[in-house]
Amino acid sequence: MAIDIDNGDRAGLSQDAETAFTLITAGEDPTDRMPEAVAELERLGVVVRDGLGTNRPVSVDPTHAVRRRLETEFQNMADCISRMQSLPRAAEALSDVFDRSRLHAGGRSEYLPDPVVVNARLEGVVGAAEFEILAAQPSGPRTREHLEGARGRDTGALDRGVAKRTLYRAAVRDHAVTAEYAAAMANRSSGRSAEFRTLEEPFERAIVVDRKTAFITDTLVVGGHENAAWQITDGAFVAYIVAEFEARWRRADPWHGELRARGQGVDTVSGAVGVRTTRREREILRDIVAGRSNASIAHRLEVSLRTLQVEIAELKASFDASSIPALTYKWALSPDRLVDDSAPAGEAATEAAA
Repeated sequence: MAIDIDNGDRAGLSQDAETAFTLITAGEDPTDRMPEAVAELERLGVVVRDGLGTNRPVSVDPTHAVRRRLETEFQNMADCISRMQSLPRAAEALSDVFDRSRLHAGGRSEYLPDPVVVNARLEGVVGAAEFEILAAQPSGPRTREHLEGARGRDTGALDRGVAKRTLYRAAVRDHAVTAEYAAAMANRSSGRSAEFRTLEEPFERAIVVDRKTAFITDTLVVGGHENAAWQITDGAFVAYIVAEFEARWRRADPWHGELRARGQGVDTVSGAVGVRTTRREREILRDIVAGRSNASIAHRLEVSLRTLQVEIAELKASFDASSIPALTYKWALSPDRLVDDSAPAGEAATEAAA
């Protein structure tokens, strides 16, 4: 038996449909005897019902009927292709909505794309702190404007009995403004004092308030603002951030706002503070350790060879080194060797709470 045309496997009619069409063309009505065959012919469009009230099947020209059916099928196919083509666009639009909903799922981790909103949230949460503020601030020295703005807020928190601990990179020990702020907050004559420590190794920025709410730098959203952040209220996540902070706090050195010493006659190897180098001096020392020639170093720094030789002589005097090998040896043992000159010196949005 031939396959029904609507089954789509191959063209053609069933044998019963062909027989029914022959009977209808001869003026007979085989509907009662062959209802499925007549229905097949009606679906194809080669048989219609008369409009005179008898509802008898009437045959029409198959050529015209099939042409109309083809036109309908082609239109349906075009509509289907159009719907298929629109699916990726619909998926893209819906995925954007879905992804945004995931960023705010459950109120546990909220993405804050606008630095103004980040600072406003920080001000509110930090201002309502009840017992503790932990701040990991790796970005380096801060401006006097930022520190003066933080001093009043921090003083208010300390006066309420809130403990305040801040972890900095070791480079802040050379920044007079930050040192002045730390000395004032760590040596208060009345009320609670803040605690500061510095760490040579890199770490991520985070603010944790009352071990309930944390703010961390955004590293997830592609193309987001550099000062965007996440506000975290998930208990397990906040506890993990606190544990990471405590681990680094234990490795860090206490700091009460004292500046590192600089000058000659200081024992770099065994001294408590050692010689403090400038960024340029560290560039020269790293080039020397890397085995670059004086000519190559001078060319890279765009200075004369004589100028470079004077600067190297000053470094040897600072480290009390009589030769280049002695200089590189003492530099290798110096805490200054660990200063991260690649760290940004600017202020990020989440530093507002430090």
